Amino acid sequence: MELRISRTDEVASGLLIAFAVSVYIVSSDFPSGVAGTPGPALFPRFIAGGIALLAVLQFVNAIVSQDSKRQSVTTDDLVQFGVPVAFLIGYAIVLPITGFLLTTIAFLTIVMYYSGVRDLKVGVPLAVGISIVLQNVFVGFLHVPLPEGPLGLGGLVSLFIGVGGLL
Repeated sequence: MELRISRTDEVASGLLIAFAVSVYIVSSDFPSGVAGTPGPALFPRFIAGGIALLAVLQFVNAIVSQDSKRQSVTTDDLVQFGVPVAFLIGYAIVLPITGFLLTTIAFLTIVMYYSGVRDLKVGVPLAVGISIVLQNVFVGFLHVPLPEGPLGLGGLVSLFIGVGGLL
């Protein structure tokens, strides 16, 4: 199966602008900063503004250049796009149940294996290391609470790293 799509730059620009507007709207519910400091909405709004600006530039460039690009989408392309999206959806569903640390280790290991890292002696330690660093950055440095899961490993890892003097 092959699907042909024309005017892809204009379509992509419109989708990116819609995404940026939705991020801006959702971030309006974030709390404001204390005593004039920027609040949690600053970073997502900054990124959304950058995305919107670049999308507008892409749209204008596509209209001015009169170059109507066409793309063909095959079944293989859909599978190549859909599998990582399914991994992300599964990660989001399992995260509150098993906790950040275990879910992230499993997710990173699976995604690395899918992406071509076939040596688990490399993939698993890398996934563990990245997950521990992320756990400590979010919890220890940024003070963002993450789901602990039934084993409570996140608190143990944060305590261990904190005692070790890294945070």
